[in-house]
Amino acid sequence: MEEQNGNNVIKINLMQVSMTLGTYLGLYIILAYAITVLSVKFNALSMLAMPLILGIPVIAYLLIRHFRETNCKPFFPFPVSWMISILTFLFATMLSCMAAYLYLRFIDNGAFAAGMMERMDMIMTASGTAAQELTDPAQAEQYNSAMELFRQTVTWFCSLPASGMTKQLVQTSLMWGNILSLIIAIITAKRIRLKQE
Repeated sequence: MEEQNGNNVIKINLMQVSMTLGTYLGLYIILAYAITVLSVKFNALSMLAMPLILGIPVIAYLLIRHFRETNCKPFFPFPVSWMISILTFLFATMLSCMAAYLYLRFIDNGAFAAGMMERMDMIMTASGTAAQELTDPAQAEQYNSAMELFRQTVTWFCSLPASGMTKQLVQTSLMWGNILSLIIAIITAKRIRLKQE
């Protein structure tokens, strides 16, 4: 911070701040992805995977709020908050999706797709039993068509190569990152309070 004419001037390097925060958020997302992949093989980890995935916006908010509190006490305008938020999600997406691609391409050898197909077969078996218990034929038809669409989607996703799965992950991450960055920027923005004389 610098003093100029009695006013506080705060200089923020948006790219450097966003890269730093994006690295921390990206490491958290990598952890969430790793637990999610392991939950396909070990059912007990499913209870941990969902809170980790849902915790991504919370961690992003906490990182940006911490930066605001330590560096920009009097003033943190919405445009700056939004740019830091959106760039943080961009850098986190780049880091986490690169790790996902490297895992899928060089380590996984199709185990994730095979685990998803196995899990999908179990769900389809259970849904067939549930569909037989429905008494309304229209409701049963609608349920069966929804489950068939689910089966086709999972089969299509599992047939993709590592690059295709990563592209889907990048698109999803960027879409949700753009939405969440707007919400986080609104929450973390701080205006100057004018003193009443």
